[in-house]
Amino acid sequence: LVFNLSKYLWGKYQINSEVINADSRKIYKDFKVSQSLPTESFFKKVKLHLFGTISAKEKIDLFEFQKLVKEKITDVQQKNNLPILVGGSSIHLLCVLQDWKKGDRKAKKIIPANVLILGVTISREELKKAVNKNILEMFQRGLYAEFKMLYKDSQKGEISEELLEETLGYRQFLEMAKVSKKSPIELNTKDLMKVKKWIIKDILKYAYRQSLDYKKFPNIQLVRNFKQAKKIVDSFLNLKI
Repeated sequence: LVFNLSKYLWGKYQINSEVINADSRKIYKDFKVSQSLPTESFFKKVKLHLFGTISAKEKIDLFEFQKLVKEKITDVQQKNNLPILVGGSSIHLLCVLQDWKKGDRKAKKIIPANVLILGVTISREELKKAVNKNILEMFQRGLYAEFKMLYKDSQKGEISEELLEETLGYRQFLEMAKVSKKSPIELNTKDLMKVKKWIIKDILKYAYRQSLDYKKFPNIQLVRNFKQAKKIVDSFLNLKI
C-alpha cells in the first residue's frame, strides 16, 4: 500500500515521498527475520529510513525513539519531500505526532491538521490467514537460527537481553525454554511447533488490541485497499481526481 501510494503521489502530484519507520522493533538491524525488514531491492524502489539502522545492544526508550523519528521527519521536509510514517504501536505513533513530553504519556491532544492518518482494516479471518502465513515464512527463513545467534550474543552482553524478552517472535523461545527446562538454543522440533503456535496466538492478540487503539485515533481514516486510500489522499490534498 505504501509503495503504491508513493508512486501515485509522484505520478499525479509530482510529490516526492520518503518512508520513515515508526515501529519500535523494526529499527534494530539485528532483527531481520523476526521483523521482516525490507530487502535491499525494496530500498531501491522507495526511499526508506530507520529500518534496521541501530544495534540491539541497548534498548532505546520511547522518547529516544521519538527523537530519531522527528529528526528524520525534519530531514525529509527540508528537502521539500513528504514524510510517510509506517507501522508502530499507537503509543509510539502518538508520541511522535502529538510531540509528547516526558510525563504526559497518557495525554490526549489533537493531531495536527496537516497530518493524514490511514489505518488498514482487515477481517479477523483475513488477519488469521495473514499471520499464519507470515509466521510460517519466518520459520522457513530461519527465525529460530536468528534467535539462537542473538541469544548467544546476549549472554556475552552484545545484545540487550531485555529486548529479546520483550519482542514478539523471540520471547516465546525463552518461555518454552523455561517450560521445557532446556537451554533456549536446544529446543527440539516438538518445542518449536508449540513456539510457532504461541507466536501466532500472541501476535493475533496484539493485533486485535492495536486495532482497538487505532480506532481511537483522532480523524483516522480506515481503508481496505489502495483504491480507498487513493480517494482519501485526493480529498486530503484538496485536488480533483
